[in-house]
Amino acid sequence: MQSALKCIAATVFATSLIAGSLCAAETNKTAAPGTCDLSRFVAANAQPGGRTTLRDASGRTLGAATTAGSRTTFRDPGGRTTGSATVEGNRTVFRDGTGRTVGTAMTSGRLMTYRDATGRTQATSSESQGRTTFRESGGRTTSTVQSAGSTATVRDASGRTLATVQ
Repeated sequence: MQSALKCIAATVFATSLIAGSLCAAETNKTAAPGTCDLSRFVAANAQPGGRTTLRDASGRTLGAATTAGSRTTFRDPGGRTTGSATVEGNRTVFRDGTGRTVGTAMTSGRLMTYRDATGRTQATSSESQGRTTFRESGGRTTSTVQSAGSTATVRDASGRTLATVQ
């Protein structure tokens, strides 16, 4: 549970940062997009021309993600690029702030499989009725994201709210 919290926290902070600091659960660390559930969710639901703001449970802005064409760029609260996610057919490639590939996501129906840069499965996600469930490679639920209109709420496996995405 702690590793899931660290990942989600770093992603939220990084994911827009988004893809940045949240995954580490520490605001002074940065995680690459695609390494935690929040950035994965944002990349999978990106709309061309859209902007996503990530906030922690108390409403503090953690970062933002902007999408142009098939590329989503994650920035921290200071505006620094923390990474990107680029859709290539049924595959999404996640890169860190230096452009190094850190992972991929493959879509098959409503199931997404996330792999690290070496090709090892790290996680999966599935969507049903506006709710996305993330599971580690062993099958244990790490987080859920419930969408309601233009807002999504990220919760850990115990149901505690970690972040919101707008």
